[in-house]
Amino acid sequence: MKQISCDSSSIIALSSNCLMWVLDRFETDFIIPFYVKKEIIDTPLKGKKYSFEAMKHGLLIGNTLKIKETDSILRDKIIKLSNTLLMHKNKPIEIIQYGEADAIALAIKEGITTLLVDEKNTRLLIEDMEGLKKVIERRTGRDFEINKTSAQELHKLLDGLKIIRSTELVAVAIKRGFFDWPYPRANIIKNALTALKFSGCAISSREINETVDILTNQSSSPK
Repeated sequence: MKQISCDSSSIIALSSNCLMWVLDRFETDFIIPFYVKKEIIDTPLKGKKYSFEAMKHGLLIGNTLKIKETDSILRDKIIKLSNTLLMHKNKPIEIIQYGEADAIALAIKEGITTLLVDEKNTRLLIEDMEGLKKVIERRTGRDFEINKTSAQELHKLLDGLKIIRSTELVAVAIKRGFFDWPYPRANIIKNALTALKFSGCAISSREINETVDILTNQSSSPK
């Protein structure tokens, strides 16, 4: 069975919109490393604001979500390389944190090629390092240089990995007819993706509108 390594960002976005049931409809094992479990269950259980959400996540372990041990040495290497990738006056800037690095390390360790991640930095780290540099420069108002040594090592480690976001997962679910709701399909797509955007998924309004157009045209085209 196909496997997807998941970061907490996507789990939180889906859960916040009561969309975790979508994962059960795919013939796929959604895997999380222990650090992601810590972020979505263990840590929030100690507080008040998100403890109920953490309880709901806990009920999914072993069913919707499966836990696998990652390679902590590989995870730490990914953290070190990623967070020394961009330099401003010989000082690095943090790009990713332990949850994202753990999900990446798990994918590499298990030979999983797909990552479910909503966080923008992680996606650009894998897909477009130059694009990541531009985003960080716009965000901080500073100029950065790419550390070529870190970039080369990361390219070797991350080669072959593919990112999907919660929005793309839900779009596929809608395309496959998982949402048998009495509303226009275009409205379901736009509202679902917009809800995920406001729950933290890095997707633009333009991308949402393009997805609506593509899926709506597909459903109305002759078979």
